[in-house]
Amino acid sequence: MKFINKLSFRIWFAINTIVLTGVLTLSGLYLHRESSQLENSLKNEGITSANTLNAAIGLYMLRGEYSKISPLTYSLQSRPNIAYVIVRDKEGTTINQKGETSIDKQHLMITKVPLEYFQEHVGEVEIGLKTKALEEQQDRLLRDTFFTAVVYSLLSLIISFLISSKLTAPIQKLIVATKKLTAGERNVEVWAKHEIVEIQELSTEFNKMAQTINDHEKILVNEIEKATRNLSEKVEILEVLASISNSVLEDDIQSIEVMKRTLISIKNYIKADQISFTLINNNERLEVFGLEQNENLSSLELKMGDKTINAAIHKREVIVRNRLHANNMSYYEQLLYYDGLRSLLILPIIAKNKVLGTLNIASQQQDYFSPDVIEKLSVFTNQIALAFDRVAAYESLQKSAYYDYLTGLPNFRLYKNSIQEALEQANKQNKMVGVMFLDLDRFKMVNDTFGHAAGDFLLQHIGKLLISCLSEKDVVSRIGGDEFSVLLANISGQEEAIDIAKKIMKALAAPVIIQGCKLHISASIGISFFPQDGTDVESLIRHADRAMYRIKKQGKNNYGIYSTYEDDNMANPIVLENDLRKALERNEFVVYYQPKIDVEREMISGVEALVRWEHPKKGLITPIHFIPLAEETGLILQIGEYVLRQACQQCVQWQRLGLPPIPVSVNLSIGQFMQSNLISNIQRIMNETGIQPELLEFEITESMSMNLERSIEILSELKKLGVHISVDDFGTGYSSLNYLRQLPIDTVKIDKSFMKGIPNDRNNEAIVATIINMAHNLNLTVTAEGVETFDQVQYLRKHNCDNIQGFYFRRPLPAEVFEQEFQHILNDIQKVTKIPI
Repeated sequence: MKFINKLSFRIWFAINTIVLTGVLTLSGLYLHRESSQLENSLKNEGITSANTLNAAIGLYMLRGEYSKISPLTYSLQSRPNIAYVIVRDKEGTTINQKGETSIDKQHLMITKVPLEYFQEHVGEVEIGLKTKALEEQQDRLLRDTFFTAVVYSLLSLIISFLISSKLTAPIQKLIVATKKLTAGERNVEVWAKHEIVEIQELSTEFNKMAQTINDHEKILVNEIEKATRNLSEKVEILEVLASISNSVLEDDIQSIEVMKRTLISIKNYIKADQISFTLINNNERLEVFGLEQNENLSSLELKMGDKTINAAIHKREVIVRNRLHANNMSYYEQLLYYDGLRSLLILPIIAKNKVLGTLNIASQQQDYFSPDVIEKLSVFTNQIALAFDRVAAYESLQKSAYYDYLTGLPNFRLYKNSIQEALEQANKQNKMVGVMFLDLDRFKMVNDTFGHAAGDFLLQHIGKLLISCLSEKDVVSRIGGDEFSVLLANISGQEEAIDIAKKIMKALAAPVIIQGCKLHISASIGISFFPQDGTDVESLIRHADRAMYRIKKQGKNNYGIYSTYEDDNMANPIVLENDLRKALERNEFVVYYQPKIDVEREMISGVEALVRWEHPKKGLITPIHFIPLAEETGLILQIGEYVLRQACQQCVQWQRLGLPPIPVSVNLSIGQFMQSNLISNIQRIMNETGIQPELLEFEITESMSMNLERSIEILSELKKLGVHISVDDFGTGYSSLNYLRQLPIDTVKIDKSFMKGIPNDRNNEAIVATIINMAHNLNLTVTAEGVETFDQVQYLRKHNCDNIQGFYFRRPLPAEVFEQEFQHILNDIQKVTKIPI
């Protein structure tokens, strides 16, 4: 149906629409007019006949002489177009009728004319006119008119076709010419002279357009050829850039490999005789990495002051030496010159506004580096900088993914990989592997006292110290917090692992100075072995951790080898924590009391309140198995308050039972000691239980006094309550004579570790004697813990120790048992005093 949209069709259609509309309109009007005239002629014939009859019979109608009418009406009926004549009187009664009245009325035209005689109405004449002749005339008129319209329409179609064809012929020529132009012909021209002005102008402009297209095409072809050449060059550049980018997309990519691939790609593009990178290394030295003929990298170190390279790096300039010569050259230029090179280009490599180094390209030809070549080569430096930056980021990511950010040691992920590799190797060679889990004792105290910066310093120090204790085949890792783990790869036996553990403990024993304070660090170490303790990474680590946890509970500062004991539920921290929380809810904790003996005065000078846990399934559990976790989880605050309240109530209860006033001492944990509401809590419990202040003593550890000013403040507030204060485990922590002199304390308790070996261990004897003398000189009383033998009692009596506490007299006892044993204890004291020193 495309012809419908053609201009020739639309012109033809427009002309015919107009002509046909006119023909049809005129034909219709003519047909209507002629048909109306025929009808009027017939009608007038009837009226004329009626009027003629009226003139003839008017008088007869007036007189009523109706018989005389009949001949006259008959004469009318003889006319060919009259079918019948009816005469009626003035009442409408038919008085005369001639002709056929049964003819179909569709073929009749009826005319009624009133009869008058001298303006007097005398009746009516009805004449029926036959329309057959009229219809025949109208049919002929319709046929003639239709034939005439058809003839005129056909003439219009033909004439309009000729007119539209003539009008569109020039346009068709333009279309053909345009198609030729589109098909690629360029010397196309149409006849520009035409009687129609618009066609002439269109033809003229077409010829101009064809010429313009021809001219522009020549220009475009030249531009395309030029652009193709440029595109080809740019494609080569893009290929080099893509090669540089792809060089950093592989796994475990090395910076040396990136440099090598980059230099090869650029050399293949520029066809230079020598190409290299100059990078600034960590020692602020210049290192030149050059590509040799075999595509391996060679390196050369330059001084930072080399003026040629230095200008490119510090001034960020592009250095061009198109004519190297022997005079007045830098050391680097001299090296190139004597290698036969005569042109040098140095481009700075800048990433994130920092110069990483330079790209150096040299040629044996003079004047090798034109501005165009320099511009093209400059494109590479940004991509090289991006590649170097990606490599640095990758190396940094690798380091952060596999190494601890603080100590630089392998992290847990890399450590587990190392264990897996060691296990695979040991399995092939039937060797033993050791896994050591190490946790620093009381590290949290360092953080709380000196701050996290000091804690970080200590962790870094420990990391270096552990490395110094190991061989190159071993791996030390920081697991997190103050936990470290050591892989002992390919050891000969358990004895070798134990020797290493002892070596580490000895190294840790050396004091560390932090913020002017001398700190003694210790650690709890657990060890597991492949294959007896586990054949996979997770089992070995878990078992070493359990062995360490057992050492932690047994007093810390030691090592232990994994045993099946660690599989007990009580060794599982999660299970233990859940049970601890339930124990608080169910009141499963009880307080035992261990007496302190004043031998010289033959009396019980006090008791120490010690918490025990009556587990519904495990039975009685000692503090060593749950206090460390209680401190870690914060449950120690609730446990500590419970013990304090029970001890105060028991002290008052004993007096009510008739026992002499017995001072009771309660241990304060570091968590309790640092509570902001410590004083108010103690005051409240004392008021609620009614204990006398002088019968209540609080025991603190030396480590609580590291923050001297804060400790003095808290202890001074305690002293205002009227209670006594003693320093527990004296000699094992951080205290000094200066601390003892400033702290508001009443008693020092010699740690039980110093009692071991007495009286045979001269070192311990000297330490104990020194502590007693020092304390007495400071007007402090002394209590010795862990006394288990008669010889130890005699030694302490000899050196005037004020109080003795230990298994020799009694183990910790429930309150009711202590009441029963009270007199027996006094009897045992008297037996001792009767024996001379």
